[in-house]
Amino acid sequence: MGRFTQYPAASKGDYADATTFLIANSDGDIKEATLEGLRDIFGSGVQSTSLTIASADVLQLNSTPLTIVAAQGAGTYIEVISAFVVIDFNSAAYATNTTIELIFSGAPDKIMASSINASVSKAVTFTKQVSGTAGNTQMIANTDLQVSVSSGNPTAGDSDIEVFVLYRVIS
Repeated sequence: MGRFTQYPAASKGDYADATTFLIANSDGDIKEATLEGLRDIFGSGVQSTSLTIASADVLQLNSTPLTIVAAQGAGTYIEVISAFVVIDFNSAAYATNTTIELIFSGAPDKIMASSINASVSKAVTFTKQVSGTAGNTQMIANTDLQVSVSSGNPTAGDSDIEVFVLYRVIS
């Protein structure tokens, strides 16, 4: 069997869902496969994303939530597996309304929360939240997953943050 050493190495940008490659099945038959298929079969469709939020946008995160994962289509849910926030501390801590949350657009209850209260650069995990009442929901089909803060906009802070989310889409 030939070797592929004469080809250049793939870079991170080369790996997209439509990326194709050759595999040999257990019968020795050569087949074309896709990265999307490999991920769906062996990775349970797990995906990751991140969002860098400049300090000016953090200061209005309650009144202007930011989308980190766009709605995925009719009949689909975005299941958040884990998340964390990295705070690149500048010179002033956020003083109020420092609970950062992941929430679905239009849902009354957040699904995960953490804190952006920091006086040093740090990384903090989000914790899963329990839905507050019997009549509320955390997840709504075909809606954006957003980053927001509870209660009101933060004050006084000047640090950029980055939110990382590990998720999968459920149909």
